[in-house]
Amino acid sequence: MASMSALASKVIWSRAAVSHAGSVASTHAVPPRAARVRSGSTRHGHYQGLSNVSSFNAKPLAQTVRGFKPLKRGTGFLKVEATSAASPESTFDGGATLLTVSIENSGDGVTRISISGIDKGNLLVSVSTALNSMGLNVVNASITTKTDTNEVFDYFTVTDEEGNQLDEEMFPMLQEHIMQTCLQTYKSSTPAIYGVAAAAEARWIRSTANASQMYGGQGAARNKPKDNKTTSEAAAARSEAAAALELAAAEMAQAAAVLVSMERFSAELALELEGKPEDEALQLKMIAQEEARLEASAVLERRMAAMEAALASRRQLKMELQEISVPEPSPEEVKREPAFGGAPVPDFMQPPPTVGTGPGSGQGYEIFLQGFNWEACQGVNGVGWYHHLTSRIDELADAGYTSIWLPPPTASVSDQGYLPTDLYDLDSKYGSEQDLIDLNAKMHTRNMKSMVDTVINHRCASGQDSSGRWNQFGGRMAWNEQMITCDTPEWGGKGNPGTGDEYAAAPNIDHKNETVRAQLKEWMRWLRETIGIDGFRFDFVLGYAGKYTQEYVDAAVPRLSVGEFWDACDYSDGVLAYNQDAHRQRTVNWCDSTGGTTAAFDFTTKAILQEALGRNERWRLTDSQGRPPGLMGLWPSRAVTFIDNHDTGSTLQHWPFPWEHISEGYAYLFTHPGTPCVLIDHWDNAELRQRLSELIMMRKKLRLHARSKVKILVARADLYAAYIDEKVVMKMGSGDWSPNHYNETDLGDKRWNVCASGPNYAVWRREE
Repeated sequence: MASMSALASKVIWSRAAVSHAGSVASTHAVPPRAARVRSGSTRHGHYQGLSNVSSFNAKPLAQTVRGFKPLKRGTGFLKVEATSAASPESTFDGGATLLTVSIENSGDGVTRISISGIDKGNLLVSVSTALNSMGLNVVNASITTKTDTNEVFDYFTVTDEEGNQLDEEMFPMLQEHIMQTCLQTYKSSTPAIYGVAAAAEARWIRSTANASQMYGGQGAARNKPKDNKTTSEAAAARSEAAAALELAAAEMAQAAAVLVSMERFSAELALELEGKPEDEALQLKMIAQEEARLEASAVLERRMAAMEAALASRRQLKMELQEISVPEPSPEEVKREPAFGGAPVPDFMQPPPTVGTGPGSGQGYEIFLQGFNWEACQGVNGVGWYHHLTSRIDELADAGYTSIWLPPPTASVSDQGYLPTDLYDLDSKYGSEQDLIDLNAKMHTRNMKSMVDTVINHRCASGQDSSGRWNQFGGRMAWNEQMITCDTPEWGGKGNPGTGDEYAAAPNIDHKNETVRAQLKEWMRWLRETIGIDGFRFDFVLGYAGKYTQEYVDAAVPRLSVGEFWDACDYSDGVLAYNQDAHRQRTVNWCDSTGGTTAAFDFTTKAILQEALGRNERWRLTDSQGRPPGLMGLWPSRAVTFIDNHDTGSTLQHWPFPWEHISEGYAYLFTHPGTPCVLIDHWDNAELRQRLSELIMMRKKLRLHARSKVKILVARADLYAAYIDEKVVMKMGSGDWSPNHYNETDLGDKRWNVCASGPNYAVWRREE
């Protein structure tokens, strides 16, 4: 029996799409997304009134999805109960929607799948996609939908690629995969806070082209050295680019046609609803149609993003084929440390010249651990968090971590510390001032550095003024309304206008006030000299100008300085745009406004990486000039890369990285430039810890660092490969690839040995 990862046969929907009200529905198979299922999501299109038997023809598709990992148990989306003779029934209840999937082996050598419940919209194609992606042959199918209740009863007869019925051990995974595919959405995940052609043509292109030529259009020929590129190789590269462009155009045109039909049908429903405004059934139909229309719009945006990436790849290929020489970098460009091979950063993307006095993210070889999560203030088994961390310093140092990001240390209205009151009161929910001193002392015995979360954008008052407004502060910093910006009248601030975004939950500190700045600098020096703090992580730096951060860093002279510049990424119709240059440039501008003294968390890389892996769109991992698309691609020594933090992940889950791709994401961070930061939740997961330990040791042993140079070899939907510092090669994705079989002169004639690997990733080092 072939394993699921080895199943390669694909199925394509062979009959014409059937739709209602004259709408045209998409029927091509879409690569499944690994992103988490979101309740209530729909796919574009509706199938109603269909009650005939449909046949399917098995044809190869351009892409094979390997290494599928089902959703984690306990997510609340799936209920699985085991039985002996047949599969369990897998049930999803998304509010008003209930789907049930059951699987059993029949006596005639085939496997039967039944699906019942309320039609989610385009359910027929969704199920077909799920079966396609797992390489199953669909022998026949019977589809029935009751038009009055929208109930669906679908029956599929399937076999494996060898024509045999499926192993019953596969049933739970198959059920979860069907559910995941049916209920997925094309819309990108966005932060819960701060965030903001014909089908036939596409099928024909998929069935006649090789997968390596399809998505992203960045095959081996594209990356060959210019002096070795032969005429035939150049022609092959052009052919690859043309095939990618052709497919992207066909899929984009197809998605546009679907959206147009959706818009027309929505308009018809709106007119009908005007005549029957009290018709509840019609109102529900309109709501469902609007969901489907929004989903179709997201599909088109995603196809347009793929087209943009294909065009960018084509422009890069054109430069290489024309043998455009790349000039030697200027001294200023060397100073900016571009982390890519190929074209230099254009002038408009370069930060202006500065003279930095601060440490940024350290010496370049730092490995950060975020040493707390959202619940750390509660302690562990009755032990305070500082004590807990102190007991683990030897473990963390031995693992290879060089620095630990600590939680806000001051007294606070909130237990987590992000609404500070008296900055000199260090008796917090995490422990006492002495506990913090002891923790830092223990870290220093192991040559580790501490970086404390520093909240100085806002401060909560301890008293009210005569009008009952909270703007009177106690402690050694006995401020009043004069130290609060005048932009927030609810606090009665009488200071200067703010220099950044407003933080509505507390009085915003007036950093233009000389007394405020002098006292903050004195406090930060006290943290350094008396408490033993080594560095600062500045919270919500969007709230005040970067020049003040530079002033504080110059005064306190920390060994580490990082800012949380969490800016909204660029989205269109709910889909993350391919080009995030403007987003990362804003982060570059902020770092430069600090005089280069302070690094920033690379939110651009997080956004693109989780979209690329969770959506099987790894073509996103190269920008229009062949560089990493995040902050690491412009100013790597000022980029602190991460998968999740206490806001995006932990128990808040404001913008979580897809769990099934976390180790793959860390493989990217630990082989690429920038300074990687690991969330303690991930380190404390036994499975992830083993993989993280391997990646950390690999990075340290091979001396990869924040300024390591990257050459991107391949970037397509199912495969990303890169060459780092001429001594490391890594790949991610289900696509088959190895540096020992890659036709790339730059990799040399030596053998490459695997030094780290895990689900959907591998790292090789050059054989000595």
